[in-house]
Amino acid sequence: MESESASAGNAVLRWARRLGPLRIALLAAAVLVVVFAPAPGTKAVYHGWGLARTVLMPVLAPLVVMLLLLDALMARVFLSDAEGEARARLRTVVWINLLVALALVLYWIPYFYALGP
Repeated sequence: MESESASAGNAVLRWARRLGPLRIALLAAAVLVVVFAPAPGTKAVYHGWGLARTVLMPVLAPLVVMLLLLDALMARVFLSDAEGEARARLRTVVWINLLVALALVLYWIPYFYALGP
């Protein structure tokens, strides 16, 4: 039983190493933007910790989406010259970035829709 959990832990570490530290940080930023997202229709708070949740996160969400799309584009550019293991790694990076960007857009649509008249 311990060997199964150890091998699962090793698989996660190998997967994280394949992605790289900057991509892990970008995915962590995407998770934070979702975790601290305000509810649709929430009024902005301009002081204290409420500022981070009601002003900063709605500003950072589109930026994180654009960074994910840019990273997917750059991985696709490098994919054109890659072979073998590097090609498989970059293809995984492209799909992860696109799926996380899509999830972010779908998650934030109700919030931004509620801002309209």
